[in-house]
Amino acid sequence: MNKYSIKDLENFTGIKAHTIRIWEKRYNVLEPDRTDSNIRTYSENELKKILNIAYLNRNGLKISKIAGLSEDDLSQKVVTISSLHDDPDQDFQPGKIIMSALKFNEDKFNDSLKPFIQSHGLESSYINHLNPLLQKAKILWQTGCLTRAQEQFVRNAVRQIIITEHSQLPPVPEKNAVTVAMINPSDSLYENNFLFYRYALKRRKHDVIFTGGILPSSEVIEIHKIKPFEFLVVNSGAFDFAEKKIGYFSNIGKSLMIKKIILTDSIKKNFKKSSDKLILTTDPADFINAIDTLF
Repeated sequence: MNKYSIKDLENFTGIKAHTIRIWEKRYNVLEPDRTDSNIRTYSENELKKILNIAYLNRNGLKISKIAGLSEDDLSQKVVTISSLHDDPDQDFQPGKIIMSALKFNEDKFNDSLKPFIQSHGLESSYINHLNPLLQKAKILWQTGCLTRAQEQFVRNAVRQIIITEHSQLPPVPEKNAVTVAMINPSDSLYENNFLFYRYALKRRKHDVIFTGGILPSSEVIEIHKIKPFEFLVVNSGAFDFAEKKIGYFSNIGKSLMIKKIILTDSIKKNFKKSSDKLILTTDPADFINAIDTLF
């Protein structure tokens, strides 16, 4: 069985370890095991529970009220609130599409999504269908309706769709192309979004430097030495993306004379922007709006 540290819980949920400890002590929301050296460890069920708690807390419920819910009521509340955000498009039914993931039928899964991509293109489909589908799969895993393997299957199938669509884009002409570097400094939870952002930038005929994987923030300087770029896209969706990193990238922007730095999938909407070079985006639709306004 998977075991997680309190730092893992912090990274997954965005809830500070200090706060998790307070909730444990005051509301008894989790019951961690202890190692011989008295270090807290948490099971996958407890990870799911704290994810559900964090979800409800972000959606306006107070921890005192959440703590009074049974585990079944907690899961039901998450499903209810998440359903409020479902797409009203009657032709798009995430639940039915996700059913194909239960038996890992990738062909059936892809066939159910093809009509949306063919009708609307990947960009609109990702914002209105694929990304909501990923969020629905995550909620279903959190509430015990999907296994981790099934939720990962959905994520990987969507990832392959983005990669395939990206490979079909025409080459970017070198002349007059804007160069954009992308870096994911500490977290891969938003990997599909980041792949989608690469697709969107290339579709607009920008020259994109994309290394894939996780890189330390300092690598921005090394990339710029090899191939100077004008714009930088940074995944700030990591839960540990602290204020100090905002300052770091702001300083890099000044020293390298980068025109703009776009921070993507930010969970913290109230970052104190330390530079007018920074653009904060919170989701794929917000990102598309930002680059269409910027370029």
